[in-house]
Amino acid sequence: MKAAVVRDFGLAPQYENNYPNPLPKVDEALIHVTASALSNRARSDANGSHYASAGKLPMVPGVDGVGLLPNGNKVFFVNNGSFAEQVVVEKGHWVAMPNDLKDEKIAGMMNPALSSWVALKYRADFKEGQKVLILGATGSAGSMAVQIAKRLGASSIIAVGRNSKQLTELRYLGATQTIVLGADVKAYQKELAQAGKDVDIILDYLWGDVTANAMQAIIPNRLHDEQDLKWIEIGSSAGQTAPIIGAAFRAVRLQLIGSGQGSVGVHAILQSFEEILKAEKNRPFVFNVQVVPLSQVESVWHQKSGNRLVFSPDM
Repeated sequence: MKAAVVRDFGLAPQYENNYPNPLPKVDEALIHVTASALSNRARSDANGSHYASAGKLPMVPGVDGVGLLPNGNKVFFVNNGSFAEQVVVEKGHWVAMPNDLKDEKIAGMMNPALSSWVALKYRADFKEGQKVLILGATGSAGSMAVQIAKRLGASSIIAVGRNSKQLTELRYLGATQTIVLGADVKAYQKELAQAGKDVDIILDYLWGDVTANAMQAIIPNRLHDEQDLKWIEIGSSAGQTAPIIGAAFRAVRLQLIGSGQGSVGVHAILQSFEEILKAEKNRPFVFNVQVVPLSQVESVWHQKSGNRLVFSPDM
């Protein structure tokens, strides 16, 4: 079959058109893949850096996608090895997908949408009317987080990021305030101190020094020490470690919570898939993808800017 194959963690996947077909076991089904997105998770699996990576080579990267079951039903599935024509998926690790939804959009959108959907509903126990601040709002996941927080009923959505143009665009998607993470740390700390004084939930896609700087600004300026502040760590694009002062946990009702694979059960993830698909069908999210043939995997692998890349084995 056609597949993107990693044979060296230091190199981009190579396209191969005669990779062995996967053989399903009794509790698995063979799915014909129609679309699978190049997410940050897929990248980290392919270079062996993700905490859940098995570290075995050769491997076919890709962690999820849209495809067809043997009976022709369309599904969104979760399983490693999705950058290929076919993938074996454990039975039950997929959800039915309406035929009128676009395969490429769902494949590209689901992973970034899932990050905030799960974080808000299943980790932060979000309640309608709460205030949400998003660190790292200008990426694909952050943009979806703004839209999802609005859909779920947030009363205030503060989008924080480095790209001022993209931050402006997020106001059209639901952001009620934007803060630019510029070179002047003290300047953006002053804005964060004011904006974060009564937020209920912070979705953190950045971590690193940015998180430490944000905590130093927000914690001392909380209006009410007894108000819960749930800080949800989702990503670490600004650094793998953050120098957090221990007193932050004693000064206010701060809860630092992780959200990702392992911290959320399979049932909650599958239920989230269904809820996101229902939300998309009722009122489509704003999310753009760039569809490329799987054969171009090596040439586009390191492409960082622009829309979410989605591979199509059939092109």
